[in-house]
Amino acid sequence: MIPRHRPPFGTLSLLNTALRCFVKRQGMDEIEQQYQDLLGVEFAIWLPSARYGITRSIQQNVPQEGTVVCPVFNCGAVFHAASECGRPVQFIDCSANSFLVDTSVRPAPYSAVILSEMFGHRFSAEELNQPLVSNAAYRVFDMAMAIPTADDMHRMKDSDVTVLSFGLGKSLYSGWGGMALTHCQQTAIALQKHRDTDLTIGNVAARTKWNAQLIARTLAHEPLVYRKLRELKQRGSHSEVPESSGFSRKSHEWHRPPTRLTAAISTRNLASANAYAFQRIQLSKEYANQLSNVSNHIQLPQQIDSALSHYSIRIPGDLRESIRQQLWNSGIDVGSLFPFPHHLANAKDFPNAHQASREVMNLPLSNQLTKADVRRICDCLKRELEASCSQPQQRRVA
Repeated sequence: MIPRHRPPFGTLSLLNTALRCFVKRQGMDEIEQQYQDLLGVEFAIWLPSARYGITRSIQQNVPQEGTVVCPVFNCGAVFHAASECGRPVQFIDCSANSFLVDTSVRPAPYSAVILSEMFGHRFSAEELNQPLVSNAAYRVFDMAMAIPTADDMHRMKDSDVTVLSFGLGKSLYSGWGGMALTHCQQTAIALQKHRDTDLTIGNVAARTKWNAQLIARTLAHEPLVYRKLRELKQRGSHSEVPESSGFSRKSHEWHRPPTRLTAAISTRNLASANAYAFQRIQLSKEYANQLSNVSNHIQLPQQIDSALSHYSIRIPGDLRESIRQQLWNSGIDVGSLFPFPHHLANAKDFPNAHQASREVMNLPLSNQLTKADVRRICDCLKRELEASCSQPQQRRVA
């Protein structure tokens, strides 16, 4: 079974890292210094999650009466972060045929904007010069799904913050946690102060449990066991429960510190970041090459010069679920991130985001994927597209 995403390491590699980390111990200070050095940024602050960084940085830099702009096409974690910041939130639609927020709009007076780079896609220089971005006093670059580069850091003004995520499904997964990157000393000091206050220092038993959960989750993404475990999880899930119900200030994304193991993985991922990015770009190009002859039926990503978290295509909404099920039957798990947010009742106000949420299909993309895997995925997808398009009525009924 090909999982929809995998950690950038396998179970054996993780166990090897676990053994090594007890010989060479690393803490938050060392991880932060390594990120500063590699990315050429003034300050790097380890955080319990990216959502924590979004909330705390907005609270630090945006006045109480200031409005925060948030993209509609986004994950529940960002919506939760925006709601927790204690400022009015204004939602903006994404651009047509894009997963990124429309930066050409001119919203009502606002102070800050969250620039979520969905699936690792980057805003172009032209998009960053548009009113939504240029008029903002403060910007948060949400790169939770990306692999950062030194060039990305050059986009930030002195007051801006870039946040990364090390959570599940992210390109730099290490169990949990994240990073805030900024050129502003005042922001860095405030984030460190909040973090040190909010972190819960677990005892040996708690840390052992956290590490065991990380190892179990990694094992669960091994192809030989993935399908069975995924089926068991889906059998016990409740689809009618809104996504946001799982987000809470009491969750570990707000309080859990790194362990020796997660610190060692973060360091290893950083050292391998350029190799990870190169692999993902090459796999994305293979996807583009294999799917070029069916691009009249689906929309392919236009940007493959940066590392993506998923190879996210757009497929007709009335075909997506049947094709997704057929791919599952063929041993390929694909995603459909992100659903239209339930708390925005009128989808007509955000037509582009609503359409994107109905059409997006996230094809697997990880550093353990091979070009042969990509060809297999594309062959199955093309076969199902051909069957669906030649017999649309029967396929919809099925």
